Amino acid sequence: MTLRVDGDRLAEDFAALAGFGASDGGGVTRVAYSAADQEARDWIDGELEALGLAVTRDAAGNSIGLLAGADPDLDPIAVGSHTDSVPDGGRYDGALGVVAGLACVRAIREEGIALRHPLALVNFQSEEATMGAATIGSRAFVGDLDRKLIGSTAFDGLSLSTHLRRAGLDPERLLAEAGAWDGRFAAFLELHVEQGAVLEECAVPIGIVQGVVGIRRYRINCHGVANHAGTTPMDQRLDALVGAAPLVTFVRDLAISLGIVGTVGNVRVLPGSANVIPGRVELDVEFRGGDQATLLRAEEGLRAKAEDDLGMEFTAVSAKPPQAFAEPVLQAFERAAEELGLGRTRLWSGAGHDAGVIATTTPAAMVFVPSKDGISHSPDEFTDHSYCVAGTNVLLQALIGLDALRSF
Repeated sequence: MTLRVDGDRLAEDFAALAGFGASDGGGVTRVAYSAADQEARDWIDGELEALGLAVTRDAAGNSIGLLAGADPDLDPIAVGSHTDSVPDGGRYDGALGVVAGLACVRAIREEGIALRHPLALVNFQSEEATMGAATIGSRAFVGDLDRKLIGSTAFDGLSLSTHLRRAGLDPERLLAEAGAWDGRFAAFLELHVEQGAVLEECAVPIGIVQGVVGIRRYRINCHGVANHAGTTPMDQRLDALVGAAPLVTFVRDLAISLGIVGTVGNVRVLPGSANVIPGRVELDVEFRGGDQATLLRAEEGLRAKAEDDLGMEFTAVSAKPPQAFAEPVLQAFERAAEELGLGRTRLWSGAGHDAGVIATTTPAAMVFVPSKDGISHSPDEFTDHSYCVAGTNVLLQALIGLDALRSF
């Protein structure tokens, strides 16, 4: 008989967690290191301790609950996500993955299953970019932190170091102990809501996430001549905004042709007055995709269009490569969905996640469940409970399946 989680208890735990930092509009505000965030973490830790797990907190504020395995020489198989949120965000983002992990632990304990590996449930801290950077907790796990990040400015104008101290954490200790957990997991599995509409449009309950897309960003300047908007005839103008307009549609068309996504996310028109012809325009452009070669083709096309065709200044700002997930973990999710009779499809995540960070040092993968209308980071974020249960059962079966593999 295939082990399944208690769906009713999953709903109860999810509702309890949603009460911490609940907003009037149905969402939550549990910004990293806030009082509501700490209360939610304390509650999760208490539930894990009641199930017999040893719970610790590291220097970043990550909570790690550990259930002993039959073989003390094996590294833990880990599940989890995060419970911090954006201001007035949704109840499902991150939270579902943590509550699902709790449900898996409950099922294993109540059924008396003895896993070969230890089982870890990790509630990562500061996954959202509210502290001026994202995935701070998981980056601390793999040692990807530096002093510049600690001084980054949070959403409220304060520094990350100030928020750390207010939560009783030491920024210097965080830097000194970064990477302490690196390589100590046999595998990491994360359940998350999709935050997009692909699964809903395909009417598929389970998404097997192949990896996290790469992100490349650019700054492009278009120069014209600022002049009086009332006295300069139309045929005598060198309007920088008119000159920049073809680039906006080019980014869209190029992305479509390459099967990736492209966005002109910010346009600054200078000097920025209704009665002055724009003399300069700055555009921030981003491409995201799962194939590095395709992203490079997009960059080459954008550079050629901007510099050669339109005479603009082109600057590459940042380039984060795609992070593919581990095929053995992906296959464990595939087998679990098949065993449970659930339809599934493979897709890439267009957003960053803790699993994408952990995957740089540890075999990791994710499973998505549908988001209603693709809405996220909003009180309107919603995933049907049946999908939550289905995804949690896939998570449970995948971790049990990985535990049985002698290669892990």
